Amino acid sequence: MRGRLCPLPGTFAVALAVLLMPFAALPALSQNAGAASAAQPAAEVQFGRDATRLPQPVQRMRQAIMQAATSGDIEALRLPIDMNELPPVFAKERTPDRIAYLKGASADGNGREMLAILYSLLTTGYAIRNPGTKDEMIVWPYHAALSLDKLTPSQEVEIYRFLPPARVKEMAAAGKYAWYRVEISPDGVWHSFSKE
Repeated sequence: MRGRLCPLPGTFAVALAVLLMPFAALPALSQNAGAASAAQPAAEVQFGRDATRLPQPVQRMRQAIMQAATSGDIEALRLPIDMNELPPVFAKERTPDRIAYLKGASADGNGREMLAILYSLLTTGYAIRNPGTKDEMIVWPYHAALSLDKLTPSQEVEIYRFLPPARVKEMAAAGKYAWYRVEISPDGVWHSFSKE
Protein backbone atom coordinates (compact mmCIF):
# COMPACT_ATOMS: atom_id res chain seq x y z
CA MET A 1 0.00 0.00 0.00
CA ARG A 2 1.24 3.47 -0.90
CA GLY A 3 1.94 5.87 1.93
CA ARG A 4 2.08 3.20 4.63
CA LEU A 5 4.99 1.22 6.05
CA CYS A 6 4.36 -2.41 6.79
CA PRO A 7 5.63 -3.61 10.18
CA LEU A 8 8.97 -5.43 9.84
CA PRO A 9 10.37 -8.28 11.92
CA GLY A 10 12.60 -6.93 14.71
CA THR A 11 16.05 -7.94 13.42
CA PHE A 12 15.29 -6.95 9.84
CA ALA A 13 13.90 -3.58 10.97
CA VAL A 14 17.09 -2.81 12.94
CA ALA A 15 19.29 -3.82 10.00
CA LEU A 16 17.26 -1.65 7.62
CA ALA A 17 17.41 1.29 10.02
CA VAL A 18 21.22 1.05 10.13
CA LEU A 19 21.41 0.93 6.33
CA LEU A 20 19.23 4.02 6.06
CA MET A 21 21.23 6.02 8.62
CA PRO A 22 23.20 8.95 7.20
CA PHE A 23 26.87 7.98 6.68
CA ALA A 24 27.98 10.69 9.11
CA ALA A 25 26.10 8.94 11.91
CA LEU A 26 27.93 5.63 11.43
CA PRO A 27 30.96 4.91 13.62
CA ALA A 28 34.42 4.93 12.02
CA LEU A 29 35.38 1.49 10.78
CA SER A 30 39.17 1.89 10.76
CA GLN A 31 41.07 -0.55 12.96
CA ASN A 32 42.86 1.06 15.89
CA ALA A 33 45.96 -0.13 17.73
CA GLY A 34 44.10 -0.25 21.04
CA ALA A 35 41.43 1.46 23.04
CA ALA A 36 41.56 5.19 22.46
CA SER A 37 41.52 7.50 25.42
CA ALA A 38 39.16 10.46 25.38
CA ALA A 39 42.05 12.92 25.06
CA GLN A 40 44.38 10.96 22.75
CA PRO A 41 42.89 8.71 20.06
CA ALA A 42 44.96 5.67 19.12
CA ALA A 43 46.90 5.72 15.86
CA GLU A 44 45.31 3.96 12.92
CA VAL A 45 46.60 0.46 12.17
CA GLN A 46 45.98 -1.81 9.18
CA PHE A 47 46.67 -5.54 9.25
CA GLY A 48 47.83 -7.83 6.47
CA ARG A 49 49.29 -11.24 5.70
CA ASP A 50 50.23 -11.04 2.03
CA ALA A 51 53.77 -9.61 1.87
CA THR A 52 53.44 -9.17 -1.91
CA ARG A 53 51.01 -6.32 -1.21
CA LEU A 54 53.73 -4.35 0.60
CA PRO A 55 55.88 -1.75 -1.23
CA GLN A 56 58.71 -3.29 -3.29
CA PRO A 57 61.49 -1.84 -1.08
CA VAL A 58 59.87 -3.47 1.97
CA GLN A 59 59.59 -6.81 0.16
CA ARG A 60 63.29 -6.63 -0.82
CA MET A 61 64.43 -5.93 2.72
CA ARG A 62 62.17 -8.60 4.22
CA GLN A 63 63.46 -11.13 1.69
CA ALA A 64 67.10 -10.22 2.42
CA ILE A 65 66.56 -10.67 6.17
CA MET A 66 64.75 -13.98 5.66
CA GLN A 67 67.49 -15.32 3.37
CA ALA A 68 70.06 -14.47 6.03
CA ALA A 69 67.88 -16.06 8.72
CA THR A 70 67.44 -19.34 6.84
CA SER A 71 71.18 -19.55 6.04
CA GLY A 72 71.91 -20.43 9.68
CA ASP A 73 74.90 -18.07 9.59
CA ILE A 74 74.50 -14.91 11.68
CA GLU A 75 77.20 -13.23 9.56
CA ALA A 76 74.78 -13.34 6.62
CA LEU A 77 72.75 -10.64 8.41
CA ARG A 78 75.50 -8.14 7.58
CA LEU A 79 74.06 -7.83 4.07
CA PRO A 80 70.60 -6.52 5.07
CA ILE A 81 72.19 -4.45 7.87
CA ASP A 82 74.53 -2.81 5.32
CA MET A 83 71.63 -2.16 2.92
CA ASN A 84 70.67 0.66 5.32
CA GLU A 85 72.39 4.02 5.41
CA LEU A 86 72.09 3.80 9.21
CA PRO A 87 72.14 0.35 10.84
CA PRO A 88 68.95 -0.92 12.46
CA VAL A 89 68.47 -0.65 16.21
CA PHE A 90 68.88 -3.94 18.05
CA ALA A 91 69.02 -2.73 21.65
CA LYS A 92 68.40 0.34 23.81
CA GLU A 93 72.13 0.62 24.50
CA ARG A 94 74.66 1.41 21.75
CA THR A 95 75.72 -1.71 19.84
CA PRO A 96 78.80 -0.96 17.69
CA ASP A 97 78.95 -4.55 16.38
CA ARG A 98 75.39 -5.72 15.86
CA ILE A 99 76.39 -9.25 14.90
CA ALA A 100 78.42 -9.67 18.10
CA TYR A 101 75.45 -8.30 20.04
CA LEU A 102 73.05 -10.84 18.48
CA LYS A 103 75.47 -13.69 19.20
CA GLY A 104 75.63 -12.60 22.84
CA ALA A 105 71.84 -12.25 23.08
CA SER A 106 71.29 -15.69 21.53
CA ALA A 107 70.90 -18.63 23.92
CA ASP A 108 72.99 -20.87 21.65
CA GLY A 109 75.90 -18.38 21.53
CA ASN A 110 76.06 -18.46 17.73
CA GLY A 111 73.13 -16.19 16.90
CA ARG A 112 70.97 -18.98 15.54
CA GLU A 113 68.23 -18.37 18.08
CA MET A 114 68.05 -14.75 16.88
CA LEU A 115 67.85 -15.94 13.27
CA ALA A 116 64.99 -18.27 14.22
CA ILE A 117 63.16 -15.43 15.95
CA LEU A 118 63.59 -13.17 12.92
CA TYR A 119 62.26 -15.88 10.62
CA SER A 120 59.29 -16.66 12.89
CA LEU A 121 58.32 -12.99 13.12
CA LEU A 122 58.65 -12.27 9.40
CA THR A 123 56.44 -15.24 8.52
CA THR A 124 53.52 -13.98 10.62
CA GLY A 125 51.10 -11.29 9.51
CA TYR A 126 52.12 -7.64 9.80
CA ALA A 127 50.64 -4.40 11.08
CA ILE A 128 50.95 -1.09 9.24
CA ARG A 129 51.02 1.74 11.74
CA ASN A 130 50.00 5.26 10.69
CA PRO A 131 49.35 4.26 7.05
CA GLY A 132 49.73 7.02 4.50
CA THR A 133 51.60 9.35 6.85
CA LYS A 134 55.27 10.26 7.27
CA ASP A 135 55.30 8.00 10.35
CA GLU A 136 54.09 4.89 8.48
CA MET A 137 55.83 1.73 9.69
CA ILE A 138 55.35 -1.96 8.90
CA VAL A 139 55.68 -4.08 12.05
CA TRP A 140 56.06 -7.84 12.52
CA PRO A 141 54.41 -9.60 14.27
CA TYR A 142 50.99 -7.98 13.98
CA HIS A 143 50.42 -9.09 17.58
CA ALA A 144 52.48 -6.06 18.64
CA ALA A 145 49.49 -3.90 17.64
CA LEU A 146 46.76 -6.05 19.23
CA SER A 147 45.27 -6.39 22.68
CA LEU A 148 46.78 -9.70 23.75
CA ASP A 149 43.85 -10.47 26.05
CA LYS A 150 41.49 -10.46 23.04
CA LEU A 151 43.34 -12.77 20.64
CA THR A 152 41.28 -15.15 18.53
CA PRO A 153 42.13 -18.87 18.74
CA SER A 154 44.05 -18.72 15.44
CA GLN A 155 45.99 -15.63 16.61
CA GLU A 156 46.90 -17.50 19.79
CA VAL A 157 48.19 -20.46 17.78
CA GLU A 158 50.35 -18.10 15.71
CA ILE A 159 51.85 -16.25 18.68
CA TYR A 160 52.60 -19.58 20.40
CA ARG A 161 54.98 -20.32 17.52
CA PHE A 162 57.47 -17.95 19.11
CA LEU A 163 56.22 -17.33 22.66
CA PRO A 164 55.04 -19.74 25.36
CA PRO A 165 51.45 -19.29 26.60
CA ALA A 166 52.64 -18.23 30.08
CA ARG A 167 54.64 -15.34 28.57
CA VAL A 168 51.69 -14.24 26.44
CA LYS A 169 49.49 -14.30 29.55
CA GLU A 170 52.02 -12.10 31.42
CA MET A 171 52.10 -9.57 28.58
CA ALA A 172 48.30 -9.54 28.33
CA ALA A 173 48.10 -8.80 32.06
CA ALA A 174 50.67 -6.01 31.66
CA GLY A 175 48.62 -4.59 28.79
CA LYS A 176 51.26 -4.66 26.03
CA TYR A 177 53.32 -6.83 23.72
CA ALA A 178 56.85 -6.79 25.11
CA TRP A 179 59.00 -9.07 23.00
CA TYR A 180 60.94 -8.89 19.74
CA ARG A 181 59.50 -7.06 16.77
CA VAL A 182 60.82 -6.10 13.34
CA GLU A 183 60.11 -2.64 11.90
CA ILE A 184 60.64 -1.66 8.26
CA SER A 185 59.52 1.66 6.78
CA PRO A 186 57.79 1.88 3.37
CA ASP A 187 61.06 2.97 1.73
CA GLY A 188 62.64 -0.36 2.72
CA VAL A 189 64.74 0.92 5.61
CA TRP A 190 65.12 -1.69 8.36
CA HIS A 191 64.58 0.36 11.50
CA SER A 192 64.74 -2.19 14.27
CA PHE A 193 64.81 -5.73 15.55
CA SER A 194 64.42 -5.33 19.28
CA LYS A 195 62.31 -5.81 22.38
CA GLU A 196 60.19 -2.92 23.55
